[in-house]
Amino acid sequence: ALTAALWFQAPAPLKCGPKSMYPTTGFWDYDAGREDNGDAYANGRGRVDVEGCCWWGRGILQTRGTCNYGKLNYFLGKRASDEGRPSLYPEIDFCQFPQGVCSSDATYGGELQWMVGLFEWTDRIQTYNVDGWNYMEKLKAFTDGGYK
Repeated sequence: ALTAALWFQAPAPLKCGPKSMYPTTGFWDYDAGREDNGDAYANGRGRVDVEGCCWWGRGILQTRGTCNYGKLNYFLGKRASDEGRPSLYPEIDFCQFPQGVCSSDATYGGELQWMVGLFEWTDRIQTYNVDGWNYMEKLKAFTDGGYK
């Protein structure tokens, strides 16, 4: 997959590796045209490392990051099966094969992309609750109000 733009001073390709190799992440300085690793720059979950994070957005809702792939594997993938829980995709280790979320071949009945999308929707979208704006409350008010 192409992980970097090709224009002048575009950010470098995505990288990942153990904390011993990349102890912190920085950010892309567009003015300087280079990566700045002077200070640790945390992601939305507070992580400042790129260990095991070679997972950029994939699939219909752009599943990304170790947390999302880990949850997907825990509930729907190989880890669920390995730990004795029901699993829709017991042979897919989404952590080892994140590209699996894009699978649409007959092996998985063509529904894998949709199942991943529904999982993301229920886990990430329906649970949205920020600064007093709660998705489920707003949806209920919308439907109770005659869709207005």
